[in-house]
Amino acid sequence: MGFDLVLYGATGFTGTLAAKYVNSEYGSSLKWAIAGRTQSKLEKMKADLNLDCDILVADSGDKRSLLKMVKQTKVIATTAGPFARCGTLLVEACVESGVDYCDITGETNWVREMIAKYDDKARETGSRVVCHCGHDSVPWDLSAYMLAKKLKEENGEQVAKFDFYDDIKSAPSGGTLETALGIMFGSESKQKFPASKALGYDALLKTSSGKKSESALKAKNIGYTVALGSRGMPHRSFFFMAGVNANACKRSNAINNYGPNVKYVEGTSFTSIFAAILYVLGYIFYGIGIYTPPLRAIMRAFFLPKPGEGPSEEYMDSGYLHLTGVAKGSEGTVVKSTMSFNVDPGYKDTARMVVESALALALEGKKVTSGGGVFTPGACQKEVLLERLLRTGTTYKFH
Repeated sequence: MGFDLVLYGATGFTGTLAAKYVNSEYGSSLKWAIAGRTQSKLEKMKADLNLDCDILVADSGDKRSLLKMVKQTKVIATTAGPFARCGTLLVEACVESGVDYCDITGETNWVREMIAKYDDKARETGSRVVCHCGHDSVPWDLSAYMLAKKLKEENGEQVAKFDFYDDIKSAPSGGTLETALGIMFGSESKQKFPASKALGYDALLKTSSGKKSESALKAKNIGYTVALGSRGMPHRSFFFMAGVNANACKRSNAINNYGPNVKYVEGTSFTSIFAAILYVLGYIFYGIGIYTPPLRAIMRAFFLPKPGEGPSEEYMDSGYLHLTGVAKGSEGTVVKSTMSFNVDPGYKDTARMVVESALALALEGKKVTSGGGVFTPGACQKEVLLERLLRTGTTYKFH
């Protein structure tokens, strides 16, 4: 294989950030390429950013071009979404070729379909397909894995409950909003996902042996209310991606067996009850605008970022995520951790997360989960990814 890493969807907002990150952190020490469907855009990007890489051209709708691309690399890292529209053939090409794959999707139903369609074949070819390798849902998935590991190693207990408190500053890009609106109102909302339905049970529960796991995880995330803090913990309210994060942990639990009946609770944290109430009111008014067609049209035309647009560099540098995780064991033991990302987690650090997720497979593949399948980071790269993130800007500690 010629390349250690190929970045697919490189000319998009997050893809560009990923290319900048690879170039600044690894440069000529890594054999890598940027890829997408338009040669001229890729050439302009390479020149503008002075990238030390090659260029590959492949269209997400052309399987032949995708096969040609993936056969030249150890791993594909893709930021090209919506993944239900742009990702399926790329997963198929990687699985058929025995090539590793990482993405930044938050589209849980599409992930279910990828498990149902390709998990068995991936185990045959050795392809490790790892979804949720960005802000959705590396911080929560790795924190849950580490908390469960500590409970088991130090106390011999399984997990009864995860609680997550999200202190975050981030803003959506046009691509993220396009994906979300497509799932809610567009063509993606009408997709049937036949393979996952034919499986007969939730595909997230499919184990590495191809059977249904008995280790369940049920989300009880905070809704459009304020849950008062207790025992020195902050108040919590709604977090938009909590359901996605819970499903990522559900997939990891099915493979790692944190516990037979785990409860998962997540919300945005606030030290002030008044700030939490204002936050809820803001989300309610935003929701009214999104769900009312005339208002949604006005918001998309004049206020919301367009695909390819995103937060400014200055805003991203001021962003952060401080994630507090609390796990309660089956015998009542409590363990607590904090994971911090000190720039915008949704884009600038998502670029870092997906690159490091991919390099964990390309450069340290013998240390991570052996054998193929459709995974989450907490079920595949695990501590190897956490160590790579710690070396490049993340902090993590137990309390």
